[in-house]
Amino acid sequence: MKKMLKRLCTGFLALATVVTALPTTPVHAESKQYWTESAERVGIIEKVMNDGSIGSTFNEGYMKVEGETAYCIDINTDFKNGYKTRTDASSRMSADQISDVALSLEYVKQYGEAHKELNYKQVYLLEQCVVWQRLSVHLGWQCDNVRASYDEIPKATQDEVFAGAKAFVKENKGRYECGGYIYSGEGRNWDNSGRN
Repeated sequence: MKKMLKRLCTGFLALATVVTALPTTPVHAESKQYWTESAERVGIIEKVMNDGSIGSTFNEGYMKVEGETAYCIDINTDFKNGYKTRTDASSRMSADQISDVALSLEYVKQYGEAHKELNYKQVYLLEQCVVWQRLSVHLGWQCDNVRASYDEIPKATQDEVFAGAKAFVKENKGRYECGGYIYSGEGRNWDNSGRN
């Protein structure tokens, strides 16, 4: 249990984004800048809208902050490599949003460890999708069913993971203290975002 709590906290500490469209509150940001990058493509994402249509498809990158795994928290904003400023996630996200994202990520991490047939790119795609799914519900993006292309990860696997993550969140809500950081800023221009 203690190990899981530590993983929840450290796993979510890597939650990151760039130039988000989430509501902002003026906060004092650290003066230190953190290098964020998406140097490797991991697979195709399909932004499935709540009406069943596909709003867009794009080749998602593996995001990192100072070499640590990170996740985008705004599906509607293109990523740019560069230096970002760090703020506490609680300055831009509610405790409920943070908990939903952290618990969903924990479930997918456990699933990935138990299913060695999935490679690290597939696990990252599943992690990124649950982040966007949970935030779409909270923020009204109307893409609650965003997914990896079925060519990347079979439908049955994705259905199992996404249903399991929702159940895990419901079962564990309020049991753990969750937190993280948001990294924001333009960074340098990067034209190979892969989004269309």
